[in-house]
Amino acid sequence: MSLIATVMGWVMYLFYQIIPSYGICLILFSLVVKLLTMPMTYKMQVNQARQSLLAPKLEKLRKSYANNQQRLQEEQNKLFQAEGINQTAGCLGSILTMVLVLGVYQVVLRPLTYVLRISADQINEAKGLLEQFLTSQDIVVKNLSARPELFILKYMNSNPEIFSSIEGFNEKVVNFNNNFLGFDLAGIPSLHPENGWSVTAFLLVLLPVISAIVQLISTFVTQNHTKKANPAAPQMGSMNLMLYMSPLITIWIGMSVPAGLSFYWLANGAISLITQVMLYRYLSGERLVRINEREKQKQLAKGPTWMQRMMEQSAQMQAEQNGMRPDSNRTRYVDGDDGMSRKERAEYEKKLIEAARKRAALKYGDSETETTESDDL
Repeated sequence: MSLIATVMGWVMYLFYQIIPSYGICLILFSLVVKLLTMPMTYKMQVNQARQSLLAPKLEKLRKSYANNQQRLQEEQNKLFQAEGINQTAGCLGSILTMVLVLGVYQVVLRPLTYVLRISADQINEAKGLLEQFLTSQDIVVKNLSARPELFILKYMNSNPEIFSSIEGFNEKVVNFNNNFLGFDLAGIPSLHPENGWSVTAFLLVLLPVISAIVQLISTFVTQNHTKKANPAAPQMGSMNLMLYMSPLITIWIGMSVPAGLSFYWLANGAISLITQVMLYRYLSGERLVRINEREKQKQLAKGPTWMQRMMEQSAQMQAEQNGMRPDSNRTRYVDGDDGMSRKERAEYEKKLIEAARKRAALKYGDSETETTESDDL
């Protein structure tokens, strides 16, 4: 995680050299992150939009296998595989988002290290001087060892003489602009401010709330779009509950970490919301149909994904345990295939085997005739 924070720190440092405003740097950094993750975001949105086109077929499957959830899952997997839809397309983006959040947390927790590029020796010396000052004044500070750089910034504003013995330290830190529109981005929100309620203390508490509201709006937009695109889709109660609980979790976390992280969430959430609405408008109508066909052919050319292969193997093992033929693992979904007679099923499977032999012959250089003869023997 320190590697991610180091890379982010250098980006923030470069931004700060151009625009010496911590808040603007966080906004610019959010834009950079969104640009870097845009390909994954686009792929995830395309995947979701393509699934909405399958709504009638999915609804038909849900009605056909309402009493057999395992078979329903198998048939849905076959449908997604036949349409070239990767159900795990959004996983990488979600993991990357979590990694970036942890990296940003390190940057906002240690702005002297990552943004101002002050050496560890000077920071440790400043921490020691601050501890001596607090002891002499009988001041007890919680979390000083966990957040020394934030407390150094705090006391630099009120008592800069504490660190005057460190050569060049005050000059580097005293002008650090960690305020943005009245928000102290190095401060930590509290419902019981140390110096009583003030405009600064109120804004600190307000920041996580605003961030959560933006997240809630994004959830409403997503839910509304999903309902319009696929009205017959089943309502995922537990998933919806988690989506609506997330803003509360955002507030809870935001009240215990530096305000810079909530500000990053706010900037990132606002940018993501705008991007989301634009993609919803773009991925619609005839354009979506064309994109769907192109992506379908591209995915089918690649073959089944590792997740699809795992699902097929799991279904095959389950079928073998139940004493069944794992035919479902060798076939793809075709409209009306459940109504096949035994003879029609045999003919259908024979065609699949012949097609597989042709592909093997092309891949390994063997002739189809030789393969057939060896099978007859």
